[in-house]
This record gives sequence, C-alpha cells and structure tokens, in this order.
Amino acid sequence: MKQRLTINIIDGKSGKEIETYLYIGENLMDAIIREGLSIPSYCGGMGSCGKCIIRLVDGHLDITSQDKKALSADKLGQGYRLACMAYPRQACSILINLGEDREFKVVTKTLGHGSGEKSSDKKVLAHAFAITIDIGTTTLVLALLDLANGKIINNYTSINPQRAYGVDVISRIKASQEGKQDLLSKIIRDELIKGIGFLLKGKDIGLDRVQRIVIAGNTTMIHLLMSYSCAGLGAYPFNPVNLGLINTYSDELFAIPDRIPIVILPCISAFVGGDITAGLLACGFERANKPCLFIDMGTNGEMALGNSKRVLVTGTAAGPAFEGGNISCGVASVSGAISSVYFIGEKLGYQTINNVEPLGLCGTGVIELVYELLKKGVIDSSGLLVDPYFDTGYPIAGMKFTQADIRELQLAKAAIRAGVEILTKTYGISIDDLDRVYIAGGFGYYMDIEKAAGIGLLPDSLIKKTEAVGNTSLSGAIMSVTDPQANDKIDHIISVSEEIHLSNHEDFNDIYVQYMSF
Repeated sequence: MKQRLTINIIDGKSGKEIETYLYIGENLMDAIIREGLSIPSYCGGMGSCGKCIIRLVDGHLDITSQDKKALSADKLGQGYRLACMAYPRQACSILINLGEDREFKVVTKTLGHGSGEKSSDKKVLAHAFAITIDIGTTTLVLALLDLANGKIINNYTSINPQRAYGVDVISRIKASQEGKQDLLSKIIRDELIKGIGFLLKGKDIGLDRVQRIVIAGNTTMIHLLMSYSCAGLGAYPFNPVNLGLINTYSDELFAIPDRIPIVILPCISAFVGGDITAGLLACGFERANKPCLFIDMGTNGEMALGNSKRVLVTGTAAGPAFEGGNISCGVASVSGAISSVYFIGEKLGYQTINNVEPLGLCGTGVIELVYELLKKGVIDSSGLLVDPYFDTGYPIAGMKFTQADIRELQLAKAAIRAGVEILTKTYGISIDDLDRVYIAGGFGYYMDIEKAAGIGLLPDSLIKKTEAVGNTSLSGAIMSVTDPQANDKIDHIISVSEEIHLSNHEDFNDIYVQYMSF
C-alpha cells in the first residue's frame, strides 16, 4: 500500500483550512485540485510558467531548479514554492491563493436568437426551466433559462478547474493520458454541480422544475467530461471516442438524484467541437446565402467558412497568447489585467480590468501594446524591438514586455491569419467575397478590431464586415432549447461541413511565415 502524507491546505482567500492527503510521489498541485480548490497554471504542471505559487507554512519542501527560475532568493527563503514541483516527503501545511489568482472576466453575452420566444414544446408548463452550459477550455458559463419565454434569468461563471493542468487541450490530453483521466472528469463535474446549485438557489427553484440540461464544448472538453479516453485525440489519425449527439441523465453524469435529461451537442471533428457547432447555429450558417467567416479566437483557434450549402472548418494551434499565456508579464482576463493600451503624445497609457492596480497584460492588452509600439516605430515590421529595448524589453506598469513576448503574439496571429487565407483559397473565393465575419469568444468580444487588423491578425478590408458576437457556444445551446427546428439545423450544418487540415496544405508553411511579419 502506498504511503500517504497528511497535507494541511490553508486558503488565503477564504481563510478555510482543509486537511487532506498526498501519496508520496504526488505533487501539491494534485492535492489542491483534488479538494476542488483553484490554483493558476498555464504550463500544465511542467514548472515553466511560474504561476502555481504556494507558501510553506509548516514542514519542509525542497527547492527545485524550477523554483529558482520563477522565484527570488528572498521569496524562496520565505517558503514560496511552485505547487507542481513540490513533492513533500513529510507532512506539511501550505498557504494557497496568495493574491495572484483573481476572478476572471467571463463573457456571458449571447446573441438574441430565440430570446423571448415561447417554447413550442406543449409539455412545457409555465415556469419550467432548462440549464444551458458552455464548457470552455478556460472558463465555464451556465445559464438558467425560463422555458415560458426563452429568457436567461440567472448566470454562473467560473474558471475551468482543469486549467491547472494546462491552458490548452494538448496539455489536458497529455495529463489524461498520464493517469489523471478520472481526476479531470471529477473536477469538471464537481464544478458544474456547484454551478447548477448556484443557478437554482439564487432563484429558489427546485431541481424538479428543470426539464433539460444542454451542454456545448470542444471535443476534448466533452471527452474529459464523459471520462472518455483521450488517446485518439492526441495522435494521428485523431480518432475521437464519440463525436455525435450524446443523450444522458443527471443521475448518471452528475449523481444528481433527479433524472433530468442531458443533451451534449455534437462535434464536427477532433479539433472542431460542439462549441463551434453551436456557434454556427447561433450565427445562422444553415440559412446563409453568401459565404461568412466564423472565428473562435481562443487558445485553439477554431474557424469555419461557408454558407448553407458548404462549410469548411479547421482548427489552428494559435497558442495561449490571446489569453495572456506564454507572455512573461501575461495574465488572463482578471481584475487588474491591462486590457487597453494607448499613447498620449509620447506617454504610454493603459486601462486595467476593473480599473485597479495593474497585474499584467491580458490578450487584448498584448495586441494593443504591439499595435501602439508598431505605430511608434519601437517594433519594426519583422517584430524586432529597437534599441535600447531589444535586450531588456519595453517597460509598462513596472513590468517588461520582451522580444520573446512579441514572438509569441506573432506565432498566434500568423496561425489565425494563415488559417483564414487557406480556408478562403480552398473555398475558391477571395477575402473580399466574404459577406460577414463573426468573432466569437471572450477575447474577441473585447478585442479592438481596428488594432487587430493593424497588426495583421485580420485583413483591413474585413474591419467593417466584422462583428464580435460574444459567447456563441452558449447562444447555440440556448437555441437548441428554444428553437424547435434546432436539431435539424445542427444536422444540416454538420452534413455540409468538411474539415481542412492546415498542416496538409501545400501553402501553409509559406503563408504562415509570411504573416509572422507585421
């Protein structure tokens, strides 16, 4: 039998203390997450992002080489460590939530499709309800829907707790394959149960009045929710366990005693999930006459181009730069994140989320800073910082925006732009032939379209055609409840969709390199 150690976890945010256990050979991050507590991490527990900082209160933890890279000698002397690198050999007490992890600014804005419409289901009684859920790689959004009028009456948002095992799906797949499949499934289910409880308690509604639950998410998130093996998602030929519509019940998935039907919206491919299916439904692709472009500009960079007769879909590894990941001074969209940057004369100005003390740069802040520095000639068209900033980085709010940070953004924007170019080329149209461009997701909702075009993320000709459409995954989930023809529309969208593998396209590398420049 494995030896277990007693670990005392003190939550610095709430003051709550939890006594738990750890097997020798496990790290402190595992214990923290197992107890349903959150801890920031971008690198999936590899010790490279330096975000999962805890403080030793009692006991002993070795200082690792990763600790030394992330923390000053003074901090190390005070007991600060990285949780993912901390493997206790004796009982200890630790302090978490030291102020670095702040509340996310999560987009709950949905399109108006179906809002206010009365459900056509004759079995629905007045004031029966549905719950719709968007499982994002970064965040979760739940909405309580009044079936009498199709309106959202309560929301719940949170960080996806799986984020501690990496900001992207590749990291989650890897963690699942390394023995954390059950843990990843448990923590997402626990968070959804918590969210469902919050929705109902806030309106004094019993579970017996919830008629259905609808879930949309990318293919990896659904596999982790259902505790499917992710082996087929992590290697060629990328065969998922299940892409289709999933019907289950709350007592089976969540161990909630009331047997509420649960519908999980179908995915298109291993890399284009049910969140995109929902988004295309929300944006009306099944009825579009002219070609439209849909981009979910998050970590995974999914996109679709087409109309009611033909849709091309793809996913591109944009990386986490759009969400502040892999940026030396980057943070997610939390309170204190610099979200907007501008010059007043020669003086650099900025705005933070909630107008509080700056903590770092989130994705929109990164784009705007690069745009402004390009205009000032501080960054040249190849992406190089001019002297004297090349070696030290450009100063902002007491931090340094480095040459490596610029490269991360270049990689992300080149991936998106190359995807757009190849989809239009494969479809047989030009950029100017696009009728509408829909930018989905939280990053896109707050992104300055003109500044994004100014760094080459989108062509200038698309600025006036582009619309930020918010959380279309949630919008589509809501439509699947309120629109009696939603299932037929979804089936049609999937039937006319064809996946394009960008890496197989003969021009991808050339186009990708071309759009690395500004």
